[in-house]
Amino acid sequence: MITLLPFNEEDFDRLISWISDEKLLIQFAGSKFRFPLNHEQLKKHCAEDKRNIFKVIDENNSEVIGHAEVYCIEVHTVLICRVLIGNPQRRGKGFGTALMNELIAFAKQDVRVENIELNVYDWNLPAINCYKKLGFRQLPDGDRITRYANERWRSIRMRMTPDNS
Repeated sequence: MITLLPFNEEDFDRLISWISDEKLLIQFAGSKFRFPLNHEQLKKHCAEDKRNIFKVIDENNSEVIGHAEVYCIEVHTVLICRVLIGNPQRRGKGFGTALMNELIAFAKQDVRVENIELNVYDWNLPAINCYKKLGFRQLPDGDRITRYANERWRSIRMRMTPDNS
C-alpha cells in the first residue's frame, strides 16, 4: 500500500505546501518549527543526527502522500514523530495505519530498540485510537502542555514495546 523513501531537499516545497497554517504546523511538529515553514528550517532539521526522515509513497500510483520520521532518542528508544498524510482528501483512508506499520517495522530492524514512543495531542482521537490498536499505551507521566493562540493542548506520550506488540 505504501513505501517509505528518504526525504530530501527536493521534497521541501511539497511538505511546505501541505502546512497551510500555524495550527497545522504545531499539530504536525509541536514546537520544532516556526510558521511559515521554510527551506532553512528544513535543511537544519535534516542535518540533525539520529533522524530517519521519510516521504510516504502510495504504491498504487507512485504519488507522494505523506511525511514521517523515526528519531533515535537513546540507544534503546526511538520516537515516531512528524507524521502527516499531506493531502486532506487522502486522510481517513487507511494510509495512517499503513504508515505506522511501516514505521514500526523500520524501528524494529534495529534489534537494540526496546521502546517505540510517540506524542499525540489528547484531542486527536482518531490518531490515539489508531495507535492503541497497534499496541501503544499511554505513559502516565508523559503529558506536556503546548499553547496555540488562546488554547492549551495536552500532548500525551505513548509507548509500545516491540516484543509485546
